[in-house]
Amino acid sequence: MKQILALTGAVLVAGCSSLPMQQAETRQPLQVCDTALMQRIEQRALDSRVQLYWVNCPAIRREAKTAS
Repeated sequence: MKQILALTGAVLVAGCSSLPMQQAETRQPLQVCDTALMQRIEQRALDSRVQLYWVNCPAIRREAKTAS
């Protein structure tokens, strides 16, 4: 019985242990918000009397350059 308790405790401790820290990828540039689009959307929301809450701003899309 003590062996089962010890094994169960060891499994719980191993399962709850933290993972090693991983570095974030830095290849992608910071997100650039499309402020013109945000202003248009906010104006439409005001005109429609709708409350608007931004969770994420709309990003400017950058087209991938392809070699021809």
